[in-house]
Order: sequence, then structure tokens, then C-alpha cells
Amino acid sequence: MLISADVIDILDPMSGLVSAGKAGGRLTFALWRDGAVRLLDNRLAENSQRELPLEDDARVLAASSLDLLVLASGGGLVIAGEDVVAVPGIPADAAAFLGGLLVVTVPDGERHRLLALDAATGAILDDHAIDADAARAFLHPHPAEDTSILELAMGQDGVLAFRVDVDGSRLHLTEILAGDDPVIAGFSPSGARLLVTPYPSDPQTVRMLSWPDLKEISRLEADDVDAEYGFGLAGCWIDDDRAAVYATEDALIATDENFDSSERIALPIDFGDEGEIESLTHLGPGNVAIGAWTPAGRLTLVVRLTEGECRD
Repeated sequence: MLISADVIDILDPMSGLVSAGKAGGRLTFALWRDGAVRLLDNRLAENSQRELPLEDDARVLAASSLDLLVLASGGGLVIAGEDVVAVPGIPADAAAFLGGLLVVTVPDGERHRLLALDAATGAILDDHAIDADAARAFLHPHPAEDTSILELAMGQDGVLAFRVDVDGSRLHLTEILAGDDPVIAGFSPSGARLLVTPYPSDPQTVRMLSWPDLKEISRLEADDVDAEYGFGLAGCWIDDDRAAVYATEDALIATDENFDSSERIALPIDFGDEGEIESLTHLGPGNVAIGAWTPAGRLTLVVRLTEGECRD
């Protein structure tokens, strides 16, 4: 597998980027910036915007185009559909649309609450409490099913992961990958596989799991790609047959779905003390957004990864 990388654009950092569904068969993304939610295409170029009277610290948590938006703002939750509904007292840190419901996570001291809300009114329909001290939550919706993975990262205490299913207005939680400290890097575009990167306490192994049985299909060891410092948290899919992970202080690694063939990708970033990959986002077949830190500041690279002969 020979991969070439074409840098399509170099943009300001986009740490608040969320998926906003498809338009014309292509993925779109939403981002809060300068008083509006911006709808971006699969190269992160702005298509349209929706202005909202919110505080500067607003952050998009979930989006369905610009028609239905969920934002954290001012210590509460804002749902912007046909009407704009403020839901005070719910300082959510993640959200997803699941089975006709709005599912949100809310830090609550040594716990995290998982709520099912009516997306039109913000009314709470179901409420689950999970013991997860000082956790940061992430919701990873399946691309084709009404299910999601809830990831709760607890710093030195590791990671908890749960499968979240919807039954009417109720949520069902099932703990998965117990004891593995899984960092969920995302479902493949078809939803048949799950990419799991390692937690920093043991950064040596990236795993590929089948869905929904979560059986291990293959694993990529740091020694397999001469990754001296192991792997970082960042990972994403390039397309349904290829994935990208980060060898810490070293390189972006492109690999096939079974980890049979892996390759370092040349990028205009000097790694180690001069640069780090902080995030990888699947933008559509072949397109990846790379959130990077450099001494000059943070930036986002939009990169097209294609198979073929290497070029000078």
C-alpha cells in the first residue's frame, strides 16, 4: 500500500468540530465561531451559517445540518430547532441524536449523568447515573444503527465505555470492553468495525474490533511500525478499508483495515518537540482533518490520502 498525501488546506484550529449529517451524499460538519454555527463541507469550507444570540463560549455538541443544533452555552444547554429552547441547569459535555431522542451527558461530581431529552422541548425523559469521577464524556453514534458508544475518560483512573441503546423514550446502558481502557477512535463508515487506540498509560497497541460482537480482528503493535513512544490518542478512518493513527512524536500512520500493511505519511509538520497530532477526523472517503500543534500555534490540515505510486 503506497499512500500519497495532498494538503488541500491549512486552516485555523477546529477543536469544536462535530458531524452534521450528509448533504448531497457527502459528510458535513458544524462549528461555532463568531456568533454563528457554521456548516462546513467535507473539505471544511463554509457553506452556510446560522446566527444565534449565545455567549462567546458556546460549543456545538450535536447537529443535523443547521436545522437542529444542540449547544453548550452559559452553563446550560441550548436546542435550536424551529425554535430556540434554553435548558438551564444541564451543563452538558457531549450530545447525540439517537432513535428520535436527544441524548446528552452531564458531569455531576463523582458521577456522570446520561439523559434522554425531548429534542423539541428539552424535557427529560430518562436519566441514568454512572460512577465516573472527574470524567470527560464522548458519544460515538453508529453510522447506520440507533445505538452509540459512551466513552468516559477519567484521567489516571482510565476509561469506561458503554453501549447505549434506545427503547422508546428509555435508554439502555451496557458496559463494554471492561478493564481495557479503550479510547474509541470511531466506527468504520459502514459500521462493521471499531477502531480503538490505547490509553496513555499503555500506548503500545491499536486494535480493530468487529461490531456488534466486539471481537478482536487484529492489532497493531508499536514495534510493528517502529513507534518508539507508542501511539497517541488520535485515530480515524480514511475510508471503509483504511485507517489512520498517530505514532507519538514520530508520524501519521496509514494502515489497512486488518493492519497487514502500514505506512508513514509525509506531512509538513516536524514531529517530536516541534509538533504533535492532537486529533484526526474522518471527513469522507480519502479526506482527513488533522488537528496539530506546532510552535507557531495550533492549526488544522485538510489532507487527501490516495493510494498509488509515491511521488518525489
